[in-house]
Amino acid sequence: MRHVAWIVIGWLGVTLWTALGARVSPAHLLPDAAVVTVVFVALYREPIPTALTALVLGYLCGRMCIAPLGLHAFALVACAVVTYLASGRLKGSGALFFATTAAAATLGYHLVLFVALQIVGDQAGFSSWATALLVPNALATGLLALVSYPWMVRLERRLNPEAREGLSWR
Repeated sequence: MRHVAWIVIGWLGVTLWTALGARVSPAHLLPDAAVVTVVFVALYREPIPTALTALVLGYLCGRMCIAPLGLHAFALVACAVVTYLASGRLKGSGALFFATTAAAATLGYHLVLFVALQIVGDQAGFSSWATALLVPNALATGLLALVSYPWMVRLERRLNPEAREGLSWR
């Protein structure tokens, strides 16, 4: 049930930023809330629920942009798995580490989308791999991650309270 809350938070973020992108002229400069949510869950949760969270958010994002079925889900799960595996090897924590990881995951997410579209033979819609990475989008996503980190940590503590064990002398 706790992962459903993260799916709802991620989806609300995606819809909010997509609606804002419809009103703002440089819509490609908006952050990717699904990547921010999946990176946070990958850093703080177990691997199977993290992959399921990424799968559902990726499916919803793919349906919203009318992409081939499973494309965004595959790319978001791949980013979640890589983030989870890398988090065990990297020594870092805090908002800046989270923002850097989210920005790097955004670059990886777009790279996986671009390569997957090239493999299946569909038109990727980018002039080159450099434009497919959307570096300004990654910077905006890192900024969103930096700003939202304290609230996400607070929500994580509320959803997953620490279990304290000990003797009671009463």
